[in-house]
Amino acid sequence: MAAPSGCDVIPGRFAYVHLLQWATDTTIAGSSTTTRIVLFEEQRWRADDASGRAIRSRYPTGQRPTDDSTYSPGELDGPIGPIAADPSALAAQIKATQSRFRGPTAVIRGLASLLGWRTPNQAARTAILTILNDTPGITHHESVTDRAGRTGIGVSATSDDIRFLLILNPTTGELLAYERTALTPPPGSNRTGPLVDDYHLYLTHSRSHTASSGNS
Repeated sequence: MAAPSGCDVIPGRFAYVHLLQWATDTTIAGSSTTTRIVLFEEQRWRADDASGRAIRSRYPTGQRPTDDSTYSPGELDGPIGPIAADPSALAAQIKATQSRFRGPTAVIRGLASLLGWRTPNQAARTAILTILNDTPGITHHESVTDRAGRTGIGVSATSDDIRFLLILNPTTGELLAYERTALTPPPGSNRTGPLVDDYHLYLTHSRSHTASSGNS
């Protein structure tokens, strides 16, 4: 069972998520392919009716301005409502976000999708842990450190040489980070080892009365 978290007692219509994302940016020029890692910072607000807001900045900023998008009810992807507190209902939500995929990687990917925009309460976090413990093919890692230096427990699944990993707070079950790693270099690549091509570091999961950058 997941332990209580400070976010469980914070009121507010919106789930609020603040994260950093490291993503690959590939440029093709003739026969040459260049891949670099780009850093984004994002604040997300989501209400149960799938309305909300996202503020996304890219670093270094260069000529790309910060994007500030507002979403009306039903416009945000994913199931309506909060993360389910019942494992069966949660499994249905995961399936809805990963309809094209099956198996343990779909569970990891689905939870990353749900938790990227929502703040689960204690009961929902307990359901998440139940799903992860009961899904065959998921590998458990006792100690994994995220890019903020926080140590958590890891759960991962691999398909087609792509590993999907969640890092969770070992006490509360809150999501600390999500990582997608290409384990094998593609044909013709000068890469010699695995590449983390998408990494989300979750700085905050909370709640907010308004979809504003003051998070109040």
